[in-house]
Amino acid sequence: MPFVDISPWILSLLLAPFGLILGSFGNVLIHRLPQEDPAERNLNKASHCPSCKMRISRWHNLPIFAWLWLRGRCAACGWRIPVRYPVVELLTGLLLTTSPWIFPFGSLIWLKGIICGYALIMLFFTDLTTMILPDVIQFPLMALGVSFTLPQIFYPEALMKVWTSSGDILQVLAFHNGLQPAAAYHHFEPTVTWQQSLAGLIMGYGGPWAFERIYVFVRNAIVANIGGRSIEAGMGMGDFKMLAWLGAFWGCGPMLQILGIGAALGLFLGVPLSIASRAIKLPRVCRTLNAWKKPMQGVYCWWFRAGILNQMLPFGCFLALATLVVVFFGRTLWLGYLGHLVWAG
Repeated sequence: MPFVDISPWILSLLLAPFGLILGSFGNVLIHRLPQEDPAERNLNKASHCPSCKMRISRWHNLPIFAWLWLRGRCAACGWRIPVRYPVVELLTGLLLTTSPWIFPFGSLIWLKGIICGYALIMLFFTDLTTMILPDVIQFPLMALGVSFTLPQIFYPEALMKVWTSSGDILQVLAFHNGLQPAAAYHHFEPTVTWQQSLAGLIMGYGGPWAFERIYVFVRNAIVANIGGRSIEAGMGMGDFKMLAWLGAFWGCGPMLQILGIGAALGLFLGVPLSIASRAIKLPRVCRTLNAWKKPMQGVYCWWFRAGILNQMLPFGCFLALATLVVVFFGRTLWLGYLGHLVWAG
């Protein structure tokens, strides 16, 4: 049962330090989990500088403040600490600080939103920096997403009501295993049943896998005509697993929305960034071709087209951004889309 009669302002102040600490631990996971060593061995190591291997003192481990005090450099060797570290700590701190204003604090919905948001932050930066979505994070999330629906089966009476307070009036509201804005407590998402959670888990992995197989076949047929290289996979297996646990958390319908919006973000953001990265290399390519006195016509066009088609994108980052859009605005977007169809018809 959530806490009653505690101001969201007080809750935010109490949760902010825990958010910063979770963000600091999230940086450890982001840095160590994609490595080849077993996860247990990595996490048991003391914090140390990746460059000089010197152990970091407890005062230099303070979230955000230590990075600012050290001016973004290691105290021992001067190695530049990536700006990702304070960014992750700040985002995680904001996640917990704003949670009492978004979720009914202390409820299953609040816990579900915190875990999902924390996982998205970690996976966003692991995919952005290493192009890896670690299994050690995603497999437990699949089981956890389904487990959120189990209390509905075994103890439904205790979960049918959530006690909240609105000023001095105590209200009893129907429980929904979805996201609810804490200010108005309107039901934002319908109940995610165990059937919907399992369907989202299965479709989140199986659906994109089947589509990816079709895409690889068609793409290889196209690039064969322009001199490009064939590929064996269009999406990484980590992307399928990410969609699977998102489907387990929010159901099959929101998972499909996440996939669609993530693909759109990849198209409208990822492709221009890929073209820009190739354009930056233009002078170097031209100098190389001129130095070896090779004809530029045709050679560069082949390199540019093949390079764009073979450019890898961190699709997990786009899925993380799409999840935020769907969780907060998914129903509004869907109703607006249906209204547009009705109006157009």
